[in-house]
Amino acid sequence: MDLATLTTRIRRADFLDGLGIAVGTDQVSLAHITKRMVTVSLVQEASYPLAPADRPEERLQSLTDAIGTFVHGAALQSSAVHLCLPRRELLLNRLVLPAAARENIAQVIEYEVERVIPLPRDEIFYGYQVRQSVGGDAGRLAALLICVPQRIVRPYMSALEGVGMRPKAISVSACALGDLAAFCLGDLRGPTALVGGEGDAHEIALFLDGQLVASHAVDGATARSEEQVAALCARDLGEVFYGGETPVQIFSIGAAEVGEPLFARAEGRLEMPVGGATEPEPAAMPAIGAALGAVREGVIGLNLLPEEHRPGLQEGLFVPLMLGVAIVVLTLLFGGSVIVRDEMTGRALAAEVAALKPEVEKVRTQEAEGRKLQEQATVLTADEDRRMVQYMRELTTKIPLDAYLTTLRFRNGRVEIDGFAARSSELIQVLEASPMFARVKFTSPVTTGQGGKERFSIVAEVEK
Repeated sequence: MDLATLTTRIRRADFLDGLGIAVGTDQVSLAHITKRMVTVSLVQEASYPLAPADRPEERLQSLTDAIGTFVHGAALQSSAVHLCLPRRELLLNRLVLPAAARENIAQVIEYEVERVIPLPRDEIFYGYQVRQSVGGDAGRLAALLICVPQRIVRPYMSALEGVGMRPKAISVSACALGDLAAFCLGDLRGPTALVGGEGDAHEIALFLDGQLVASHAVDGATARSEEQVAALCARDLGEVFYGGETPVQIFSIGAAEVGEPLFARAEGRLEMPVGGATEPEPAAMPAIGAALGAVREGVIGLNLLPEEHRPGLQEGLFVPLMLGVAIVVLTLLFGGSVIVRDEMTGRALAAEVAALKPEVEKVRTQEAEGRKLQEQATVLTADEDRRMVQYMRELTTKIPLDAYLTTLRFRNGRVEIDGFAARSSELIQVLEASPMFARVKFTSPVTTGQGGKERFSIVAEVEK
């Protein structure tokens, strides 16, 4: 361990237990990591099968059983829980904003989210990463917006509640792997690409200056070619105004065939279980990264869970130790007056708690009623979600391969699409021929855009 790494570890010294949970297509992986001052150890990791997504009740039960089995087997009673979602469940979009928007970036993102994500604001959890170009106020911001529908998250929350736990953070596989990479490498300052996955389903995640720049779901062929990965990363870096000459470092996660194996860099940094495997299964890597974030070893800092849904932060040993030293000093200075004041404060707090108890019970009752109403609303809007998927599938099928979209909006029974195509007039005929769309028309004149392609803006009414 070098001096810089040791200094970083000392600054992060703590006494924590972290549980990382990574939900996949057909399995869930869990990892238990402990931090004892400056020593970080992987205590246990395991993967369990899940029922298919088309059997939601069985899937929820299998998820609850898996979490319960792992938690009880590891005797976890008090730990920070970070939940990690797979790439396929996310909606990602990039916004380019003026640099002046940074002062009110949260409000700007709140305003823009419904414009670029085809779901109402109150039906999603979202987070973002922002990078600024050079040029001060005359520059621009590139904001990567990451969203997940609440209906996807609710079953996972229910499974955790079934074993008496609540997540402190909801992360995504790319960010969890980024935290693992930062821990193994020491930092993520330079452009770094992580390639992970199995079979034909792979993900390429790109990081720069400790932030997630892009995440792509790609096929196995792309993930096996270092040239294709580098080209994809170069395009993404250009979109976030990176003009440096440092080449992209490419690391592989698990079974990926391109780049240097990442977990080999964990030696000397992460203590492994005695007698265990030298490298965990690929599916467990995001869970390990999420658990590292839970013990405050993460750097990405993306949390899709709104603050009002997060439990109180676990402080670990370091903060109580500092408070203990302060109490000893105050006791020496002021003697028994500290004890007297503490006793009086405790009694005052107990009286306030007793006075507030009826209000707390009332709030809990309202929360229970709110959850019931939310479940009823979910049932009522289920058909609408399925119709939206059908419309998006129809657009994917009908739009020619030489065209691509930059914007897709669905609201008030209308679909609005912007993009580029070789012959945009053909899109009108193709969409008019579909039984799902009617009254298709351009909303603005067609112009010539990048590479000689025509830039179009089309609106169509959907047939319900």
